[in-house]
Amino acid sequence: MPSESARPEDWWFKEQPPGQSHSPGLLQKKTLDRSLETFVKEVLQNINDAGLDNDSPVEVTFRLLEFDEPSEVFKNAICWDSLLEHVRAAKEEQDGPGLDDYIDYLDDGGTLRLLIAEEKNTSGIQGDEVSTEGDYAALVRDPGSSNKSGDTGGRHGLGSSVLWVASGLQTVLFNSYLDEELSGQESPRLVGRSFVPTHATSDGQWYDNEGWFGSPTGIENPDLERPESVWGDVAEGLAEELSLNRPGEAGTSTMVVGFRDPSDPSMEEQPSPAEIADTFEETTADYFWPAISRGELEVHLNMAGDVRHITDETIRDHERVAPFIACYENREGAADSLNGPGSVANIEFEYEIQSRKDSETPASGPVSLAARRAYPGEEERVGEIALFRGSGMVVQYKPGHHLGFSEKFHGVLACGNARPGMEDEPTDEDSAIDKFLAMAEPPAHDDWIGEKNDELKGTYESGCVKCIKRLKKQLLRKHLSKLLYGARESTGQSYRPSRDIVPKIARSNGRETSRSTPSLAAPFDWEVTDSTVDRNRWTFRGWIEPTINGSNRVAEWSVIVEMAAMFEDNREASKIPVDEVRIDSASSDGRVDDGRGVIKATEDSGRIWFDIRSKVFADRDPRLGDVGETKFKIVDGSITVEEVSS
Repeated sequence: MPSESARPEDWWFKEQPPGQSHSPGLLQKKTLDRSLETFVKEVLQNINDAGLDNDSPVEVTFRLLEFDEPSEVFKNAICWDSLLEHVRAAKEEQDGPGLDDYIDYLDDGGTLRLLIAEEKNTSGIQGDEVSTEGDYAALVRDPGSSNKSGDTGGRHGLGSSVLWVASGLQTVLFNSYLDEELSGQESPRLVGRSFVPTHATSDGQWYDNEGWFGSPTGIENPDLERPESVWGDVAEGLAEELSLNRPGEAGTSTMVVGFRDPSDPSMEEQPSPAEIADTFEETTADYFWPAISRGELEVHLNMAGDVRHITDETIRDHERVAPFIACYENREGAADSLNGPGSVANIEFEYEIQSRKDSETPASGPVSLAARRAYPGEEERVGEIALFRGSGMVVQYKPGHHLGFSEKFHGVLACGNARPGMEDEPTDEDSAIDKFLAMAEPPAHDDWIGEKNDELKGTYESGCVKCIKRLKKQLLRKHLSKLLYGARESTGQSYRPSRDIVPKIARSNGRETSRSTPSLAAPFDWEVTDSTVDRNRWTFRGWIEPTINGSNRVAEWSVIVEMAAMFEDNREASKIPVDEVRIDSASSDGRVDDGRGVIKATEDSGRIWFDIRSKVFADRDPRLGDVGETKFKIVDGSITVEEVSS
């Protein structure tokens, strides 16, 4: 009860006999990538999921505080000596870099960093101390569990563990105002957790790995027997001393004590405040532009004085994501095939999923695929498709060349509740797809996966695994091809080689050339007549021409070629950058684009002879032949024909 709350007198760890099981601590469970980018993604995703159902955006402010020496007020409030006693003891039990390195860093005069994530317009840490459901259980008491429904950012609560991963002391504090309080609760609510290995202090007493920072009144509660949350005025005063005070509105402020780049636990190359701000800003823009551009999320940074804002008003200033936003926002009413640079094309296609086992739910619904033709000066994330759903977070940027496309475009696959336009509400089918894909997300929320997903297979009818793979490969390839290679002119038609009938591939080890022939007729006929290594560079010489039959006239055509070093088992070892393209046709163009060779004929030029050369390599570079063979291949191409009237 709030009236019973008392200030913590120390950090509480449960005493245990030395012969009981020893735990390595939460951080030894490597469930997520330990990078600053992952930290930002997971923290923002969890906060955004907790947003209240209203017309206001979720607001998040990250503040970085630095102290050469913490103030006595702060040290007394956090029970600093008690915390360090347990951490120093625990570092002796932890394998690998971590606590030991961070304590040495502090002892050598290192700066203590506190990172605070202050959120507004969120629900706060709901739930009582005992229940297995609610935010308190998933975030504070049992980090790594989940209380999320299927329409939030995935089914896993493992993301909260990144908070402790980013703490050099493996310690995190929370101060929360609840949107809905239970009987006897009075905001704010303050509590702290520390997860370190099982350890023995200098007096020989062994302690459990879980530390609590809270009101000692809970120790006498037979249902708890450990500290409980501090409430009301006591919590508010304590938060002020901890620099964890917050506005008196629904939301939570989270403090990572001893903040560090989690990818550098040895503390050898920690980023500066400006570098931290760069990573936070870029990651926020890259992965949360759907929510930010819709006005659902705002992120503000104050990294030791480096202030930045990522909002609906500034998000389009980020060159890496501006083309995707333009694509997403302009897809309504767009054509079904692309035209010139800046043009947007959109198509909605039916996506079949499976019904849930416990109740009949929609088994199909539309998803939206849009593409925007890139301008010549746009270089960031060209040829990639952003995959996302209603949570407002990009799950993955899928490279178009993985699907067989090399065009210059930016694409979006908006699924579930992200499909409707700004003025439209999601349908039951949208919600069903959103929940289906949410359950397909792994703990890191960086993909949609059906295989080895027991929860998905246990919840949905048989065939659900194939539905995930089909969306990301066959359906995406099929409909993206329609957007990129639709009819270009009313007088003509554009042909593009299917990925199953890409023209013949020439391989050479510098002495002879062999060619494989496809089972279907290719739209191009070509031959490599000579291949050599001369002055530390590969050279392929040969000819190419389109093979369109009938009375139609070829108006223009183009191909893109690559070189690749090959292992002896016929696997590609690495790409060989093309450095020079020479052709014998004055009406055609030969050039290099991003390490590939491009040949473009602006009229019916017939057969074109080419001389394509790689970059110059060092004397012992394995790509000169030691790896095995070198492959010359056409990776993409198109032919535009015009009908000839009789």
